[in-house]
Amino acid sequence: MMRRTALPVTALPPAPLPVLPTLVAENLGHAFGSRVLFRGVSFTLEPGQTLAVVGRNGAGKSTLATVLAGLRQPRKGRATLRLGDASAPPRSATLVAPYLGLYDALTPREHLAFLADARPDDRALRNRIAPVLDAVGLSTRTHDPVGTFSSGMRQRVRYACALLPAPPLLVLDEPTATLDADGAALVDAVRAWQQERGGLLVVATNDPAEALWGDLAVRIDGRD
Repeated sequence: MMRRTALPVTALPPAPLPVLPTLVAENLGHAFGSRVLFRGVSFTLEPGQTLAVVGRNGAGKSTLATVLAGLRQPRKGRATLRLGDASAPPRSATLVAPYLGLYDALTPREHLAFLADARPDDRALRNRIAPVLDAVGLSTRTHDPVGTFSSGMRQRVRYACALLPAPPLLVLDEPTATLDADGAALVDAVRAWQQERGGLLVVATNDPAEALWGDLAVRIDGRD
């Protein structure tokens, strides 16, 4: 029997936050037509804390995750990411989810280079590409087209893309989906890294073990 060779994973590169973030949700609500997914969602997430968004399949966890990541406008209420006393600039949150598309013809390094070029105001991002790829266990596959990757390897690319800018708010939708045991250990490392630097973490999951990661929890059922 052939033994599986574990992908090497190194420590995430340091990325101190100059100003600590806070996420405030005020009476958030969303619906698709007459189907209400959630309503009255309010909370304050403080530096270093994790929010668990829990509920059954199809309840609306991913919808709330994208709202909190700033990728979708809620029907009601608002979610505000603050850095100190000021509102955070756009693109201060990143999202990891198995449904996010990747370019099959591009390599992991090319994905991250594209993202770095999209943020010309942050010249340090180019220097983070190699360390981030090492940290997610892709150091030996940086020049291979993503179209040749397994689902778990593609998920590691998504983590690399989200970690590159060292976001104040990191949103993980089904964080260990498609990942093996080594990949799950990577997620644990990401959680610890974000917490230690005072960043915010949102986890949308229907896994009871992952739900325990939360300092706060929001349960939605999408039954209205």
